[in-house]
Amino acid sequence: MRPFPTRDGRPPAPAPKPPPKALALLDALEQQVGAQLGALREGVQPLLDSVREGLVALDPPGDGMLPSPQEQEKLRAKLTATLEEAEDVLEALQLAVKPVGRSGG
Repeated sequence: MRPFPTRDGRPPAPAPKPPPKALALLDALEQQVGAQLGALREGVQPLLDSVREGLVALDPPGDGMLPSPQEQEKLRAKLTATLEEAEDVLEALQLAVKPVGRSGG
């Protein structure tokens, strides 16, 4: 069955796509970090790699077996701590790339 057209005769908009998976969001974050920080990106890359490992462990690709609920809890706690540390490091690196001069008003 075809969907009904809109009042002005246009076909209806396609259904919205599901939200991006966590790894896709991490990829986008890594691109933004590289664009904003340049070579300073290396200061946070190990943390982003650790985040990627945690995400893959929590949601294994393909038919990978999920960890036990207790292990998932541990992985989530570690992932949360790593994300918080990455946030702190990113904030510090962003301050490092901002111009030093202050504008007086």
